[in-house]
Amino acid sequence: MAFRIHFTSDDLLRVSLAQEPNPLSETIFSLRLLRLRDPGTVFAPWRRWSHSRFPRSVHLLRTLVPSPHGFCPDFLTPTGATDLDAGLEELLHTPKSFLRKDMEAYVRMSGTPLPLWVAPLADGAPRALEAVSGAVRDWHQAAVAPMWHHLYARFEVARLSAARSLLTEGLDSMLSRLHPTIRWTPPVLELACPDHDWDIHLGGRGLLLTPSYFIGQEPAINLDPDLPPVVIYPVTHDSTWNPASTSEYAEDTRRTRLSALLGHGRAAVLEALSADQSTSTHLVRRTGLSPATVSHHTTVLREAGLIDTRRAGISVQHTITPLGIRLMRGHSAPHPW
Repeated sequence: MAFRIHFTSDDLLRVSLAQEPNPLSETIFSLRLLRLRDPGTVFAPWRRWSHSRFPRSVHLLRTLVPSPHGFCPDFLTPTGATDLDAGLEELLHTPKSFLRKDMEAYVRMSGTPLPLWVAPLADGAPRALEAVSGAVRDWHQAAVAPMWHHLYARFEVARLSAARSLLTEGLDSMLSRLHPTIRWTPPVLELACPDHDWDIHLGGRGLLLTPSYFIGQEPAINLDPDLPPVVIYPVTHDSTWNPASTSEYAEDTRRTRLSALLGHGRAAVLEALSADQSTSTHLVRRTGLSPATVSHHTTVLREAGLIDTRRAGISVQHTITPLGIRLMRGHSAPHPW
């Protein structure tokens, strides 16, 4: 059983690698992984830690987000956005026609009728979409955002490994080494899948390859008709994020308080700058926020005296101020007068 992806010569010219992990997709994948009885030793520390932080609002997502082997509605993981805010905005504005087909597929694939609260989603009810969006955001902030730096690092390792294979040995080498569950037999890329046996013809649309931290042990495919097809494959987990033995866990309470004071986005920007000065572009990559959101947050932080900003050529460089450092460390800030 497998997905067999058939390439044309045009498709081979349109193979690309994702530039950044998708925060919304990773958040949904992490919920699916949480539903597994045994996600593996790599995820055991995160699983125990995240269970203790499970927000009440997220319980409604249990219906929509099954284990990795079940059907998950596509509207939850739009592939066009590369930051959480933009992804949730896209989710909130999912066309009614798309939602109706998605919910019909949900019923057909799961073999169960829609629960009462889910049924309005098929009609694009704003309240239902807002409830889903709020629950996803709550889960991201509780269980994904605190370990985002580790996730991003593993993504970068996988992406750079693929890019190195492409540059030094060519496309055949890259496609052959993506993951043990993926086999490249030109012109077909075969993805192991225990539940489906499906031939997919790209027809010149190309393919986007996206490493994922939380996808589990098997790759997945997204066939959004408005975007190039996407293959999502597992990163190599040669290091474990263990909250009980890392600085992330020790600083979790401080981060929570800082987020309550500044807001999650501004707290993430300030924390990124506490490690080193950074450009706006780098902040976008490190925080998972959109360029417009980073620009807004840096303006607010600068006006509050927590960061300094200066232009260096075509880039904008941000540096945390002594006042910002004291706030990060939990020291009392002096009155401005």
